[in-house]
Amino acid sequence: MSLQNTNDHGHNSHLKDIIIRVLAGSIFAVSAWTSLQVGLRHLEKFDLAHPNLDVLGNSLSAFSIGFYGVMISILYVARRQSVSKSMGLVPSLAALLGAFMLYALLLIGPCEALPLWARIFASVLLVSGDIGAIVVLFWLGRSFSILPEGRKLITTGPYAIVRHPLYLIEAVGTMGSIIIFWSWQAVLLFAVQIAMQLTRMHYEEKVLTDTFPEYADYAAQTKRLIPWIY
Repeated sequence: MSLQNTNDHGHNSHLKDIIIRVLAGSIFAVSAWTSLQVGLRHLEKFDLAHPNLDVLGNSLSAFSIGFYGVMISILYVARRQSVSKSMGLVPSLAALLGAFMLYALLLIGPCEALPLWARIFASVLLVSGDIGAIVVLFWLGRSFSILPEGRKLITTGPYAIVRHPLYLIEAVGTMGSIIIFWSWQAVLLFAVQIAMQLTRMHYEEKVLTDTFPEYADYAAQTKRLIPWIY
C-alpha cells in the first residue's frame, strides 16, 4: 500500500471529490428514505389495543437504520477534505466490502422459523447498534470516511475507549441482522465481513500513523476494538 498526500489536489481532483460527495450522499439519502418508509409501513400495522412486539421491533429497526443513513448522507457531503489516503485496490476493496457486503443478506431472505424472542432480541441489537452508531458519528463529525483516509485525528469521547468505536457498535447491529437472516450463508457472510473490517482497520491505522505523529502514542494507550481486551 502507498500513501498519497492530498494537500496539493488540482482542479480535476477537487471536481472528482465534489462528484463523489454528491453521488454518495444521494445514494445514502435514498437508502435512508427507503428505510424510513418501511418503518412507517410497519408502524401502520401496530395496534395499541393489541400490541405486537414483533411489528414494533421491525418498525424501530427500520427507523433506526433510516436515521443512521440520514446521518451518513449528511456527513458524506459535509466532511472535511482529506489530507492523505491509501492507494491501491486492496484498501479500497476491503473498505467497500466491509461497509456494503451485508446487503447480500437480502438475497438470502429472513429466517421464517425464527421464534419471537429471537426476533425481539435481534431488533434490540439492531436498534442499539444504529443508535450507538449515530452517537459515534456525531462525535466523529466531518472526519467521517468510508475509504482509508486521513482528515482529523479524533481521540476523545468514544475514541478514548477504543480506536474504532464505530466498527464495534456496527458489529452489534450486524449481529442483529445475522439473527434475523439466520442461516449458514448469513454466518459465513458475517465471518467474511468481519475479516474485511479488520483489514479495513489495518489500512486506516496505517494512514493515520503516517499522517498524524501523535497517533502512535494514542494507539499504544487505547485498545483497537474491544475495551481492555483487543
